[in-house]
Amino acid sequence: MTAKTSDTAHAGHHRLIFRWPERSASFVLPVVFLLSVLVHAITFYVFQVVYPPTVSIAPPPAQVTLLTPSTPQNEALLRWVDSQDPAIAGAVKAVVPQGLGEIAYVPSYANAHTHPVPIADSTAPVDYLPAHDPLAITAPVTAPKTIPRTQVRSSLLFSRSLRDRTPPQLPAMTFPVKATLGLQHTVFLIAVSDRGEVRYTFLQRSSGDRNIDTVAENALTQCDFAKSDAPLTWGYAIFNWGAEAYAAPTPTPATTE
Repeated sequence: MTAKTSDTAHAGHHRLIFRWPERSASFVLPVVFLLSVLVHAITFYVFQVVYPPTVSIAPPPAQVTLLTPSTPQNEALLRWVDSQDPAIAGAVKAVVPQGLGEIAYVPSYANAHTHPVPIADSTAPVDYLPAHDPLAITAPVTAPKTIPRTQVRSSLLFSRSLRDRTPPQLPAMTFPVKATLGLQHTVFLIAVSDRGEVRYTFLQRSSGDRNIDTVAENALTQCDFAKSDAPLTWGYAIFNWGAEAYAAPTPTPATTE
């Protein structure tokens, strides 16, 4: 009974002792250590490349420069500063011309520029209009007199630019309605083509009668001018109206007083 108890106790004692395996040394731990060192070195190198160290530049030392007229550059700068001084620029200096008090005053009338014109001995008489008859307002009102019929015929003149191309024969003018009052010269600005046709007519001055102006414009469109090399020739056409443009005067009834 005692022997069995001692054997049991000895077996339990051997279970509590750590038994180191009897084999060769392992290189796992040194390899892991070396790999750790290598990874740390690579990481440190990467951080050095990506994030370079900051370089701080020290501020320049304080310097003091004195502007003294000893150097030409400072002297030019000091002169410019003096020229920009508002007190000097705003000061007004009185300038007195030399010999101002020595100039003698000469009046303008001392030297005669024009000789006086003598008054004529006798003046021309002044003609005054006669006074109006106070009874003229009671006289009967008569119709306006018509222009007397003359023997002068109407004529057509052209300006200098169209004189060399004047048509050999002027067209005949017919007057459906003749004038009863005085007519002025009718002036047209016309443009003649290279073939001698009148392309444009512009009335510049009316005769005072629209019907007479229409007759003049129709006569111009029928004119056949000489040919020319110019595409258009501008000029003036002037109508001088004669007896055929006026209506025959009507006899006025005699008035008895």
